[in-house]
Amino acid sequence: MKNLVIAKRYAKALFGLAVKDGKIDQYGQELDAFVQLMAQLPDLADALRNPLYPEAVRKSLFASVADKAGLAPIIRSYLNLLIEKRRISNLSEISDFYHRLIDEHQNVARARLTAATQLDEQAIADIAKSLEKLTGKKVIVEFQVAPELIGGVVAQIGGWQCQATVA
Repeated sequence: MKNLVIAKRYAKALFGLAVKDGKIDQYGQELDAFVQLMAQLPDLADALRNPLYPEAVRKSLFASVADKAGLAPIIRSYLNLLIEKRRISNLSEISDFYHRLIDEHQNVARARLTAATQLDEQAIADIAKSLEKLTGKKVIVEFQVAPELIGGVVAQIGGWQCQATVA
């Protein structure tokens, strides 16, 4: 719970700056790229997170990585602050919540659609249109097949679920 509160606070702060600068998508992409970089280089992630390394060493390491990654000045400052406040370990959750804020800002809902068999693109698009009418938002569908279902579909958007299945 505490990590979620931290993630929301830091994501909202960055989102406010992004709206002001008109760079909502750019900041989100750079945040994602750095999250992926830390996932691909666990030694880098450990060095940035580890409080046993002096803060100056962690910041210096980050500065050299940020130079090579070509991060925007705001993102550099933001990530530097996360290192300073020992919140860099929350970066993945911060990035996730930042993207929720983007979706909310752009009036987008993400739906998970599950079916017993593979659906064609037209069927998925038709379901997405129906969900858009229900929610009043643009719906982006993530489709998956669930072989444990005998037939039908399940559509889930956030905490709302519509189930029309035979199990």
